[in-house]
Amino acid sequence: MNWSADWVRWIRHFGDFITIPIAILIFASLGGLARLYLVAAGLAGWTLVEYLMHRFVFHHIPVSRQLHQRHHDNPSDPDSERSSLSTPLVVAPFALLVIGSAGVETGSSIFAGLLAGYLMFIAVHYAVHRWPIAPGSWLYLVKRRHLIHHRNEDCNFGVTTDFWDVVFRTRCTTHANSDFHTPDRRKQRRASSATSHSSLEKVSGSPG
Repeated sequence: MNWSADWVRWIRHFGDFITIPIAILIFASLGGLARLYLVAAGLAGWTLVEYLMHRFVFHHIPVSRQLHQRHHDNPSDPDSERSSLSTPLVVAPFALLVIGSAGVETGSSIFAGLLAGYLMFIAVHYAVHRWPIAPGSWLYLVKRRHLIHHRNEDCNFGVTTDFWDVVFRTRCTTHANSDFHTPDRRKQRRASSATSHSSLEKVSGSPG
């Protein structure tokens, strides 16, 4: 066994769950207790960032779309997902933009909230594809919504919340309403609830 290769692979998959919480504490402390409301604002703001990046960056920009397609093609393979090793390269521009425009204390608080939202996103996404989740729970509803996106890539771009999908009319369910007219959505409309449940579990790679 090549322990060094296994160690690097573990860092790629789970490193963010260690480094991101530490970064959140550091940036939140720079802002101070008086600016905790800005942390909450940053957390709320993340949901919009998540939606916009997923919809327009991961599904429309060629390079990122090609990388993201690996995850759609192999949703149960952790090697097809984002790597913790690339996180600093992704988040650094956000940090520079927010802190540079809002100042160290205010910007650090907002950025801490954005990082908290990102941590929530990767945790929820990991659970959706890796955990056996029983029907009836909030997380099961999130799982259903996200796995529908894997079947119909032009809807359900929000992972942690469907708020922005509702706002921008990109939310769909297994029984899509009349607002959705693409062939894939018509197929979803015809699917029975039993069939859709089976298909969702197949995509998730784990028992529901």
